[in-house]
This record gives sequence, C-alpha cells and structure tokens, in this order.
Amino acid sequence: MKDYIQKNGKDLSIVIYDAPLPPKYFKLTKRFIRTLFVIVPIFFVALLFGLFMWGLGTRIKNSPVPSLPSIVSESESKISALETELKSIQQINNELSDKLSQMPSGSTSEDPYLMAIKKPYGMQNLLSDNKVALGQFELVQDANKVNLKFQIISSIPDTKVMGHVLVFMISDSGLLAYPKESNLLLAEGVKYSSGEPFAVSRLRPTNAEFITRPTGDTVKFLIYIFSREGDLLLIKETEQFKVGAK
Repeated sequence: MKDYIQKNGKDLSIVIYDAPLPPKYFKLTKRFIRTLFVIVPIFFVALLFGLFMWGLGTRIKNSPVPSLPSIVSESESKISALETELKSIQQINNELSDKLSQMPSGSTSEDPYLMAIKKPYGMQNLLSDNKVALGQFELVQDANKVNLKFQIISSIPDTKVMGHVLVFMISDSGLLAYPKESNLLLAEGVKYSSGEPFAVSRLRPTNAEFITRPTGDTVKFLIYIFSREGDLLLIKETEQFKVGAK
C-alpha cells in the first residue's frame, strides 16, 4: 500500500514572495473559498433579481390598464341585433294591447276626416307632432294607369318613423285606393294596416300606382299616414292635376 506525501486537506496555503521583503504566508479553508466564489455570487444574483422584480411589479401596478378592443363575432352581432328587434316588437305589442283594450268611441267633430278609412281602436291624433312631411310630388300618366310619386320625409333626421301609407284618388270615376288590395275594403272601411308599410329616417320614395285612368278633366289625391300602432300622423290633400296633361 502506497503512502502519498501530499494528501487532500481542508486547508489551502498560499505563499507570496515579495522580495526583498520576507515571504507572506496565508492559510485559507476550502469552505471559505467555496463560499467566496460560489455562494456569494449566487446571493448577489438573487438579490439583484429580487430588486428587479420588485421594481417591475411597482411599475405594472401604477401603469394604466390598456383598453383592448372588444372582438364581437358575427353570430354575437346577429344575436344582439335580434335582441334589440325583439325588444322593439315587445314594446309595440304592449302598445297595441293597450289600444285594443279600449272600446272604440263614436265619431266626434274633433275627429279628422278619415273618409273611407275605418278608425283604428285607440287611435291618437298626432297631426300636431309633425313627425313626417310629404314633398316632390309628380304625376305620371300612361295609357292605362297613373302613378303619383312623392317622398315621405322624416321631420326629425336620423329618427326612424315606421307605419303605413294609404293614398286615395278622387275623380269623376269615383274613389280608388292604393295599395290596390284596399279597393276591396272600400265598402266596409279600409284598415290602416292595409296601407303600404314604410320606414323612414330621412327620405323614403313612394310610388302610388292606380291601374285605372280617371275620367274628367282633373284629379286629386288624399294621402293618409298612420304609425305602426295606428296613430294618425299626417293627412295631405294634393292640388288638382289635369287629366291627360304631360
């Protein structure tokens, strides 16, 4: 068995020669060297990392939360639109239920001249509100028909008004109604809901077509506009138009 002259010890000796001074002798433990070159650097790195994270956390806490744009899928957009439409329909149904719950009153001198129109239950006279107006009248005459063209104008821009429009042509031939299906109801009274439905937020063109040419020299028209709930919004009597005039 061999005996080694130098054996692994727990200490490390360092001799420093600095002539002409006597040599200096240092004795260090391996544990101290390990602590100095391994543990101390790890400690400093951990300390610096902790300080960095603490500063970053403070910045994040004090910084304003960014507002991210909400992403709405196509299906969610359709659902939202349907929910809005459903609420509108429910509100209209409630208003119609209130109207139908009221008994129809007899005609009075204050009632507007409804001509061949059957007065809706619970109808309100909203003529003074001036929600809609009419303009740009044009009479187009063909061999077998006449067309009254005009614009329905919303008096409050960007506010949608929905309802029904009825047009009556008065001439020596008698009384004709538009839409043409309404002529079948003239004897018993035309319902406002049989009028042409419309929705207008600014301008809405209307073309009232009568498939029978009037007789006589002149013709005029009466235009009624009701809301979707049956309230009277407008009555307009046009000027006299000459029959056959271009």
